[in-house]
Amino acid sequence: MDAITLTTLDADAQLDDLEPLRTLIGDARVVGIGESAHNVREYQQVRHRLVRFLTERMGFSTVALESGFSEGLAVDRWVRGDDDGEAGEVAERGLTYGFGRTAETQRLLAWLREQKNVRFAGLDLPADLGSLLPGVDGVASYLSGVDSAASSIIDQIRTYAEGWSSPYTMAAFAAYLKTPPAERDAQTILLSELAARVDAMRPLYVRRGGAAGFATARHELRLAVLLDQMLRAQAAAVGGSGIHAAVNVRDTAMAETARHLLAGGERLIISAANTHLQRIPISLAGTFEVAVLGSHLVADLGDDYVAIALTCAGGRTPTRRPAPGTASGVEVLTVDLAEPAPGSIEARLSPGATETRLTDIRPLRGTPDAPQRFRNLDSYIDLPVADAFDLAVLVPELT
Repeated sequence: MDAITLTTLDADAQLDDLEPLRTLIGDARVVGIGESAHNVREYQQVRHRLVRFLTERMGFSTVALESGFSEGLAVDRWVRGDDDGEAGEVAERGLTYGFGRTAETQRLLAWLREQKNVRFAGLDLPADLGSLLPGVDGVASYLSGVDSAASSIIDQIRTYAEGWSSPYTMAAFAAYLKTPPAERDAQTILLSELAARVDAMRPLYVRRGGAAGFATARHELRLAVLLDQMLRAQAAAVGGSGIHAAVNVRDTAMAETARHLLAGGERLIISAANTHLQRIPISLAGTFEVAVLGSHLVADLGDDYVAIALTCAGGRTPTRRPAPGTASGVEVLTVDLAEPAPGSIEARLSPGATETRLTDIRPLRGTPDAPQRFRNLDSYIDLPVADAFDLAVLVPELT
């Protein structure tokens, strides 16, 4: 297997050590850069160097993070120099899930602002999945200039959405479950009505406000519709509906954002968890498959999508544990990692690894000893790793 040694993780260092990556990426339109856990210093340092190489030397034009699309519009304005402020404040306000709190992500955004020719985008549903309001507010702002008569529909949607919104994902879902079914249905009907109106009025809107503004507002509305549908599916699954348990609306939404961003012919870099970016669906309990973002991209692009998994041999990792009775319902803590498990991609790549290496794992596909598991937080996911990813970066130790 071909391997590239990263001689440094310094974001500002020269990029010649990554030059062999050019052949491995080829003419791909989308490159996914994953991670086995979020907010890990070494993964974010690797991401920064890969983003630099792909943009500076291969012409990639947009960087998208696993973060809210609506919130990310403000970050993009800042990256393009249209707004003032410090990187930390912009990242805190414009990235969801707390992703803007790390120094490494703030540094990446500041670097993007310096480039002036690379766009930023959030990929995800709004507000940590806890509210429709960021998307609805974006649509309302747009419609105020092209269709003031739609304000009554917007106001009704807000009334219902405010009833279950929360800064915390699990708390919002718990509040949604307690919402009377008639109110849930009313929210869904109003979103559908507004979506139909926006599509029907498209020629008028474009004439009044331009095509770019329409495309952005329509996508924000689409994501609001999908968040509503995600909540409905999850509520049905909790109620025992097996057919709803396989419906992964969140990754579908991220895939639709990727299509939205690719519409102008751009080349796109996506930063997200390994489990979102894998090329093949997730198999749950061996009973059904669940499509993820990466499997959507493969359906759209085939080999023009390249998935890079980031993982490690050892060290310390963030992980999550249930925390009943707390506002968020979950706690994040840092734990020590055990040695790589037998049969894992980490066990395959770690012998002799003292520096960070990027390996082309495609030659392992279909071989008898191909790895069948990879790290996810402090545990493992079982699947054929070489089918799920094209390349893998192994960091010797996370700190």
